[in-house]
Amino acid sequence: MESVQDSPRSRLAWPIPAVYSALAVTSLAAAGVHFAVMGEHFREYAAFGVFFSLVAWFQSLWALGVVVSPTRPLLAVGLVVNAAVVAIWIVSRTAGLPIGPEPGTAEPAAFLDVLSTILEIGIVVVTAALLVRGRSTQSQAGTRNGLLAVGGLAFILVLLTTVAVGSEGEDHAEHTQKANGPGITHADLGQGRQLQTLVDSSSGATQVHFTFFDAGGDALAVKSVEVTGVSQDGEQVAIPVERFEPGHWAATVDLESGEWEFEVLGRTAGGEEITASVDASVP
Repeated sequence: MESVQDSPRSRLAWPIPAVYSALAVTSLAAAGVHFAVMGEHFREYAAFGVFFSLVAWFQSLWALGVVVSPTRPLLAVGLVVNAAVVAIWIVSRTAGLPIGPEPGTAEPAAFLDVLSTILEIGIVVVTAALLVRGRSTQSQAGTRNGLLAVGGLAFILVLLTTVAVGSEGEDHAEHTQKANGPGITHADLGQGRQLQTLVDSSSGATQVHFTFFDAGGDALAVKSVEVTGVSQDGEQVAIPVERFEPGHWAATVDLESGEWEFEVLGRTAGGEEITASVDASVP
């Protein structure tokens, strides 16, 4: 196969041109992000977990291929696959995917998945440039500077992915801590399912969290949720909740202190309606 480097001899040269090392480092960083979130996507929907697993392994092996033998077909495949992953991410954050536990529901964007998408866009842009140019040259004088640049890129990507993965873990830990603390009420949804309601005013504004659990204690995905709050004086307030993560819906509202009743109507992807009435105190 034709290589995009200068000659067959340059394919065996070491170090390889810095652009291919940079592509490999970027692809490995994106793969690391997909490996990190693969488990939670398996729990959410098996097909999502399989997709993330395949993408992570492809990006890892493609990084190796770019270092060993960066041929035009290999670069073209990397461009197509990463462009497809970016397109799927855009659809999932805008119109929502047509499959899954909540088809047609847009996912919220988080730092971790935005970072991964930026890396994949970078791969698409650089591989496209290499394919258009048809070759990549690098002088011996520029080799040292190129490797230093790649090393700096690797350090920055390791730092960013560490912060991104760590922030996801902190958000989950914070939510778990709140879920086990005061201000929690539970409602039986039947068939072993539960609705957990958390009212939190520690940040000044009143935040109301509704988390649906299935019989196994995992998140119960619901496609839509409508909530009406009824105060102790009989005043009814529509509470515009938004999806935070699978099974978890939340809203920031201005509620008077006192006892409130929350009437919750949820709909699953299969069309089942889930209703519950939850009493809670607003500080």
